[in-house]
Amino acid sequence: MNKENITQRDFSIPQKQSASGIIVLFVNNLQKTIRAIFIPILLIIIRSKDSGYLAGIIITGSILLLLVLAIVTYIRYQKFTFFLDEEKQEFVINDGVFNKSTLSIQLSKIQQVNINQSLLQQVVGVYSLEIDTAGTEKKEANIKAIDQVTAIALKQKLLNAASTHEGIPQEFESSGGTDLVTAPFLNLSVSTLLKVGITTNYGASFVLLGGFVLGLIQLFKDYTSAFKIENSRIDQVLSSGFSFFSIGVLILLALLLVLATNVIRTLIKYFNFQIVRQKNALAISSGLFTRKNVLLRPNKVQLSAYSQNFFQKRFNLLNIKIKQATYETADKEENKKTAIEIPGCDANERDEILRMIYHQLPLAGISLLPNYRFIFLQIMLWIVIPALVFLSLSLVFYPSLRQYLTLIIPYIIVVSTMLYFEFKRHRLYVNEDFIIKRSGIWDVEHEIIEPHKIQAITAKQYFWHKKADVGHLILHTAAGLIHFKYGNYTKINRMVNFWTYKIESTKKDWN
Repeated sequence: MNKENITQRDFSIPQKQSASGIIVLFVNNLQKTIRAIFIPILLIIIRSKDSGYLAGIIITGSILLLLVLAIVTYIRYQKFTFFLDEEKQEFVINDGVFNKSTLSIQLSKIQQVNINQSLLQQVVGVYSLEIDTAGTEKKEANIKAIDQVTAIALKQKLLNAASTHEGIPQEFESSGGTDLVTAPFLNLSVSTLLKVGITTNYGASFVLLGGFVLGLIQLFKDYTSAFKIENSRIDQVLSSGFSFFSIGVLILLALLLVLATNVIRTLIKYFNFQIVRQKNALAISSGLFTRKNVLLRPNKVQLSAYSQNFFQKRFNLLNIKIKQATYETADKEENKKTAIEIPGCDANERDEILRMIYHQLPLAGISLLPNYRFIFLQIMLWIVIPALVFLSLSLVFYPSLRQYLTLIIPYIIVVSTMLYFEFKRHRLYVNEDFIIKRSGIWDVEHEIIEPHKIQAITAKQYFWHKKADVGHLILHTAAGLIHFKYGNYTKINRMVNFWTYKIESTKKDWN
């Protein structure tokens, strides 16, 4: 690939997507349409008495639908254009078939430009280019079908225009388009990914499996309703078949399914995970069906975090999350979507990655500990109040619950242990260059931020805490919040004054 030809590409003239990308656009439209009409059509088929007549209608309708989608896709392909307005310093995208729209993105606000490739795009030979800007909730723009040379050139133009100097992404310089030229700094093997899948993300797998099961239950209800099957008979069969043994077997099967789901998700998401050093950046690529490529620039990093649980400690594994500027939100789940994840690295690799980002290894400084009121409140909320409510219900309103009163004891033991570890690990470490927040019950997480990247600081104290000199600290960053509860308020104010001085005196930019 000729670098000179790439750098000389002219994007001032409106350009269309790759012609072969029409297939990708058509399949995407077809997929959305099928998702929208699948359930209604399925119910019509189940309830229909004349299957032959219905089959003819469905076949005819499917042919007409494919024809309409093909026409709409072609028109949208013709109408979709993009260009770089260097005079206004904007990247402009025109789209729409019936309702035309124009999206203008200020180049100075561009935070990240990612080049991805799904399985279908790999077959067709095109790439998608996503543009992310700081201060927005979603990806600002997505061009779904452009060729390799255009993707590389446009990415470089946008990032250079956004006052960020980058070399040409090496992950696209080979003939294959996604192979890395230089030796990877970190390359995760399948065995490492299996360990990662076994030891992490249990909560996400529970949610995914739970959603799948609820979907099956709803589909089953629709099926029984369509065939007019009596639900009472089904409920009677199910209730008569359950015992403590069968419940235990179901729990074991659920745990195995969660574990298998987690391993499969990890392999699909992080397959062939690689990190390559580039000039002033790290190129990260991963994915089995959808190959994602991200360029991590240290100057854009707002907050980094690494976590480890008991099992990961035995395997010498760590998970790293690096957060760049996002829209302002306190929603941790939303912030997770924008984080760059590096799973399965060891302690040495973690330290090397942190040195690349911060040019030094962040070390813990003075320690700020929480007051005993932190754990006292948690005990009241999670042990005392639930236990009193359950006792009241079983002794006064529902005598049938009395047989389960002994369950309070293991509940208190388990929850007390969890609250103890939460209190023990709730720490804030501060030195001149870094702030490190440690927290967690099972997964112990360390969040790292540089003081000059703080956008705002909130230090608050409730009037009933004044005598005890207890307060709370919230650090507002472009990648989310760092919250330290029940610390010494005098020390918090002293640190706030120091960080305010650092923010005002430093010449470094937070973004």
